[in-house]
Amino acid sequence: MVGAGPGGSATAYHLARHGADVLLVDKATFPREKVCGDGLTPRGVRAVQRMGIDPEEPGFVRIDALRTHGTEGFVTDLYWPKLRDYPRFGVVRTRYDFDNLLVGRAIKAGAAFREGVEAKKPLIDDGGVVTGAVLEQDGETTEVRARYVIAADGASSRFAGHAGVRRDETRPLGIAARRYYRSPLPQEPVFESFLNLWDHGGLMPGYGWIFPVGDGILNVGAGLLNTFKSFKDVSARKVFDVFLHNIPPEWEINEDTAMGPILSGPIPMGLNRRPLALPGLLLVGDAGGLTNPFNGEGIAYAMESGELAAELIVDSLTRARPAIAQMYPSVLRERYGRYYSAGRLWVHMIGNPTFMRLAVKYAIPRKTAMRFALRFLANLTDGKDGALEDKLMYWICSVAPER
Repeated sequence: MVGAGPGGSATAYHLARHGADVLLVDKATFPREKVCGDGLTPRGVRAVQRMGIDPEEPGFVRIDALRTHGTEGFVTDLYWPKLRDYPRFGVVRTRYDFDNLLVGRAIKAGAAFREGVEAKKPLIDDGGVVTGAVLEQDGETTEVRARYVIAADGASSRFAGHAGVRRDETRPLGIAARRYYRSPLPQEPVFESFLNLWDHGGLMPGYGWIFPVGDGILNVGAGLLNTFKSFKDVSARKVFDVFLHNIPPEWEINEDTAMGPILSGPIPMGLNRRPLALPGLLLVGDAGGLTNPFNGEGIAYAMESGELAAELIVDSLTRARPAIAQMYPSVLRERYGRYYSAGRLWVHMIGNPTFMRLAVKYAIPRKTAMRFALRFLANLTDGKDGALEDKLMYWICSVAPER
C-alpha cells in the first residue's frame, strides 16, 4: 500500500480485516499536515463508519447543514437530506488528526505500517505485471514483493506514473488553497460555502469555504476549476486572496488571526487517470483522480475506492483468479461513471461566466432547487427507489454516458 492517506488506510484496513497480509508505507511521519478542507459530507461519514469509527466521538465537529452565500448578500441554509443509506450529518476533523486516526485503525486491523519510507518505483516483471515496489528509507533501498500493489500516493502519484499511468487531459482538474485562522465568531454546525468569488467584475467558477474545526479555529480555503478561461494564469494563492477579499469583516480573518502558512495543491477529478489498474496494480483516491467534480469532495471517494479495491483483491486471492482484481476500473465506472460524466458537463457549464452568474443569482434564492442541488452535488441519494428527488437524480445520471 503506497500512501497512508484516507484511500491507502481504508484499503489496508479492509484487506487486513479479511486476513490479508498488508504492508502500508508513507514517506511522511505521522501525524502530518495535509492540504484539505477537512470536511466530510454524510457520504464521507458513512465511509468512516465502515472502518469501525464513531464519527460522534470527541475530536469530530458535527455539521448539520450547508450554508450557501450567493450574490447580492443572499444566504440560504440547507440541511442534509434524510436518507436510508446515509447519516444525516457531516463532520470536520483536521487531516493532521484524521489521517492518523485512520492509520491507527488499519494497524489495529492487522496491517503493518512503515512511515518515513518512500516507494520510489514499482517492480515490474517481464510480462508487465507489477510485483512489488522499491522502497527507500534513510538513503537505503530495499525491494518488497507483493501479489497486489495499491497506489494511494495522492494527486501526483509518481509511483503510478512509473508504471505508465497518465492524466486524462480531457477530464476536469481543480486547484485549491487553505489556511487556518482563529475567529471570535461563535462556531455553528454548518459548512459555509461562498459562491461569490468576484475578480475584476467577473464571477469565477469556484467557491470559497469556511469550515469550523473547533476551539474557535476555522479551515478557510478556496478552489478553482480548469474550465475557467484564464486558469493557466491563476494560481491557487490568487484564488485564495480573491476569496479573502470577499469575506465579511466580522469574521476577522486576516494576518493577525492566521495560524500557519497557506498550503495549496491540485484536485484531480472525474476519474482522470488512465489506466486505473494494471496487472498487479490498482489506483485509489486522488492517485486515480476520483474526486467528485460537482463539489470537490475527495475523502469519501478515496475511502470508497479503497474498500472496493480491497473487496476485489480479497475475492481474487480467495479464488486464485487475478482477473477479478482487474475488474476494478469497470466496477468504478459502473459505480461513478454516469454521475461523473454529468459532473464533467456541469464543470464546463459553470466555466462559462454568464451561466455561473445566472446560476448563482437565480438558483440560490430558490430553496427547493437548492435542496435538490445539495443532494445531487454531494451524491446523496437512495437511488431509483427513493423519493422524487432521488428518481430525478437517477434519471439524469441514466442519460449520461458511462465512461
